[in-house]
Amino acid sequence: LKFGISAAFNEEATAAASGAFDTGYGVGVTYVTTAGDTSVTVGAGYAAADYIGTSLTKDEAGGHIGVSAVTGDLTVAAAYGSGDTVSTGTANKQKEGEATEFGVKYVSGDITFNVGYLTSSSTDEAYGTAGTSNEDQKTHTSASIDYVIASGVTGTFGYRDQEGTDEGVVQTEASGSSWYIGANISF
Repeated sequence: LKFGISAAFNEEATAAASGAFDTGYGVGVTYVTTAGDTSVTVGAGYAAADYIGTSLTKDEAGGHIGVSAVTGDLTVAAAYGSGDTVSTGTANKQKEGEATEFGVKYVSGDITFNVGYLTSSSTDEAYGTAGTSNEDQKTHTSASIDYVIASGVTGTFGYRDQEGTDEGVVQTEASGSSWYIGANISF
C-alpha cells in the first residue's frame, strides 16, 4: 500500500471576476496484491481546489480509480475519472467531464497484441452559466500487433478509429480511421 497527500495555500488570493486559486489538496493511494497467479493493482486519487471569484459557480475537483490485473502473459486494465475544472485568463471557462478507458494486452512469444477503448465527455460553460451547453465527446478504439523482428527491432501494425464532437457537432479533424505501420529500433 502506498499513499500520498499534498496541500497548497494562496493567502494572497483576492476575489476577481476571472477567479483566483485559493486553496487546494490532493490524496492518492495505490494497492498491489496477488490473487492466485494474478497480480492486481488498484489506484485511486482525488484532488480539489477552491477558487474565489465573483462569477464562479463551481470549484475544481476530480477523482479517478483504475485497476489492472496481470496473469502470466495477459494484462487487463480499466479506469474511470470525473471532475470539474476552472480555467482562468483570456478564456474563462468552467468544465465538467468524465472518461472511461479499457485495455487488454497479450504477449505470445515474439508477438504482443493490444486492444483499447476510450470514451469521454465534457461540457464547458462561461463563468456563471450552469450546464446548458451540448456535450463535447471523444471515443476511440484501437488495436495493434507488435512483432520482435530481431534483437532490438520491433515492428508495429495498428488500427485506430475515433470520433470527436464539439458542442454536439462532429469535428472532422478529430474523427476518422487510420492504419499505421512502424518500427522501433534500440541499440
